[in-house]
Amino acid sequence: MSTPSTRKQHLNIRTSQMEMHPQGSVGGSNPLADDFSGKLQEAQSQIEQLQQQQADVERQKLELQELNENKDDFLHGQVDLHEKLSTAVTTLDREIFATRQETEELEQARICFADHLEKINQLNPDGWNNESLRQDLARAISVLDLAEDEYEQTVSHFTSGRSASLFGGGNKPKRAAASESEFGSMLKNGFAFNLPIMILGVVALILYFIK
Repeated sequence: MSTPSTRKQHLNIRTSQMEMHPQGSVGGSNPLADDFSGKLQEAQSQIEQLQQQQADVERQKLELQELNENKDDFLHGQVDLHEKLSTAVTTLDREIFATRQETEELEQARICFADHLEKINQLNPDGWNNESLRQDLARAISVLDLAEDEYEQTVSHFTSGRSASLFGGGNKPKRAAASESEFGSMLKNGFAFNLPIMILGVVALILYFIK
């Protein structure tokens, strides 16, 4: 008798449960499932946003890295070019100063040479008379000596500079060469003059030792 009563109660419980959730059994919307689905979509949307943010951060990181590399290249190029330009400016300043100074000296030399050339052109040996020949000749020789002295001094001054090629590339002045030649001639002449005396002296010594 007790068995049917228990079975009936069991059936009543299941019926009441079906009555409490009629829509779930029929196939309607489930609030729990809808809430879970909404949260899942929200989480997925947040994940997508985070992924997008991460991609933006990586992109910005690469852009910043590229900018830093370009900045480093710029700084190295700036320092290198600054050194080159600074050295070039200093070198050019020295060169310009030396060139200007040498140009001024060349201008002074030209004025000096032109003055001596004018004085030499004014000399006219054909117009000298016998009465003043000694004075005219002495004056003319003095003019030539002074011009030659200043010419040789100028050549010697520019020989070690960049304008050496303008005066024959550093050749010895004629007067110095003439002096060396004159000294050699004097030495040869003196040796030739004293040679007979030296021979006689040697012969005398030989005769002295033979006796």
